[in-house]
Amino acid sequence: MTRLGFTEVVMTTAHMPRLTGFYGALGWSASPLAITPDITDYFDCRPGDDRGCLLKHPVADCTVRLLPASAETPPWRPLDTELIVPGGLFDINMRTNDSDFAVAFLREHGWSPLTDPVPWQFGESSVKEFLCIQDDGIVMAVMQRISPPLPGPAFDRMSDIFNATQIVQDHDRSLAFLKVLGFEPFVDFTGPLPGEGPRVLNLQEHSDEKGHIRLTISHPEALMQGSIEMISTPHQQRSTLSPLNGGLRGLTALRIPCADLEGVYAGLLASTWVDHLYKPLTRRDLGNTEQLCFSVLSPEGARLDLFQAEGS
Repeated sequence: MTRLGFTEVVMTTAHMPRLTGFYGALGWSASPLAITPDITDYFDCRPGDDRGCLLKHPVADCTVRLLPASAETPPWRPLDTELIVPGGLFDINMRTNDSDFAVAFLREHGWSPLTDPVPWQFGESSVKEFLCIQDDGIVMAVMQRISPPLPGPAFDRMSDIFNATQIVQDHDRSLAFLKVLGFEPFVDFTGPLPGEGPRVLNLQEHSDEKGHIRLTISHPEALMQGSIEMISTPHQQRSTLSPLNGGLRGLTALRIPCADLEGVYAGLLASTWVDHLYKPLTRRDLGNTEQLCFSVLSPEGARLDLFQAEGS
């Protein structure tokens, strides 16, 4: 069954063998992806290799689409960027059942942890969490649930990509935009992160309100299955990244299946958000399939693609 949050993450990379090896070592299947003219136009690909890769999780409805870029193509998020900077897509989230294992495993596959695993308490959940980054500027948050146990089936070492985060300035405006796409917030927290939590986001030096955050998580069915998280620092104004990837290396897009794609598209065109349309609705050859799809940019430049869900 197709999940209703995002089911695909698009990455533009000069390190395809390394990323393919990382996901392959976790049991994801890999298949070659021809870079068609539609892919080049739709994802703003720059001239380079003509072969990408599709990686599929062995159980969950989750795909990573790797698009090729040359090593000379700069990363959209420079590696020395301050951690909490609004604009575009910030990170992807994967779970682990052993954070110490995950640190070593990620290092072996080209990721650099930004902190040691940080134990902290969020609501009723006791977790360990750390961020890591690789050479395309892709950031990943890795989380281990300590207690209570996670519901659902166990996973092998690391999970699918279950959540992705944006850093925003205007939180309410960003939430209103997500609502047009069918995403409603089911977590809404404002205040200081408890315990050691600020270390995850490099906010530990702020003991006053400057260290406070607002954190929301949104999904059509209030599930952590392709959910979209947003974080803002209400008492700090921050410089922003360029609002568009434009074929640079890094996190390019989240792709979301939609049962009533044409209805959502018509609603967008009739709304005050029409200027956020980035690529119009049409059928495209995306290498592995022909797909009816369109793309939007959130108020702070995160690219979200919507496509016709299978069987609808």
